[in-house]
Amino acid sequence: MTKKPKTKLLLIDLDDTLIGPDLRVSPRNRNAIRQATRAGLIVTLATGRTFTTTLPFALKLGLKHTLACFQGALLRGRSKILASRTLPPQHYLDIIKFGLKHRVQICVYVLDHDTVFFQRPLDRYGKEYLDKIEQVRQISLVNLLTFPFTHPPIKIMFVAHPEKIIKLERLAQKRFGRKLYITRTRNTLLEFLHPQVNKGFALRKLAEHYHLRLKQTAAIGDGYNDIPLLKTAGLSFAVKNAPAKVERSADRVVSAWDQDGVAEAIEQIIK
Repeated sequence: MTKKPKTKLLLIDLDDTLIGPDLRVSPRNRNAIRQATRAGLIVTLATGRTFTTTLPFALKLGLKHTLACFQGALLRGRSKILASRTLPPQHYLDIIKFGLKHRVQICVYVLDHDTVFFQRPLDRYGKEYLDKIEQVRQISLVNLLTFPFTHPPIKIMFVAHPEKIIKLERLAQKRFGRKLYITRTRNTLLEFLHPQVNKGFALRKLAEHYHLRLKQTAAIGDGYNDIPLLKTAGLSFAVKNAPAKVERSADRVVSAWDQDGVAEAIEQIIK
């Protein structure tokens, strides 16, 4: 009789963990995920991406469970929202004013709206983000200070040169650190979300939803935004391309994303 794995729920980060710039999942990683689901694991994705841009990856991998999007601010399946947390209304205009003061490209995501709103004009970093990272289909160039949002944004993001993002993160933490969740997701991206949101929150909510204990969960990630997830999971893996701080937050380190680190982690989980 095959021994059932102790891990029952696995959350996998998407960018630079499961996929790279070509946005493709390697055959070995794809096969490992299929083996995990056949072994009885609930496997899903935890990402800063929107639901719309995350769902195609889940469908190609045959993943049918709730996805954790927007750093955990949205937990959504194909037909049902499990949980969502938008930015506190009293803070989002202050974030926009802060970004305008520092002359940074700002983009705003609104729940249940496929359009991403960018402060006009769109600069080179905004264009690179749209072309090479999330590849959003619909954008709208607006004056974010006066645009009449019908619902509070779920995420605000700054896009800029890496050195500027590091500086802005430091300033933003001083200004908003107790009021919001602020995380650097790539060296050119700084994100602002509800203060109680992060990928660790998403893991706890999903474990509760599936009636599991945290020690029955596992996670794989690479970024600073994955640290809450890696620290919350019962068993956590950082891929080798992760910064040293992220590696230290994980229980184990596996090969880099382009050397099938996800498959390596899964093989350790289900062996």
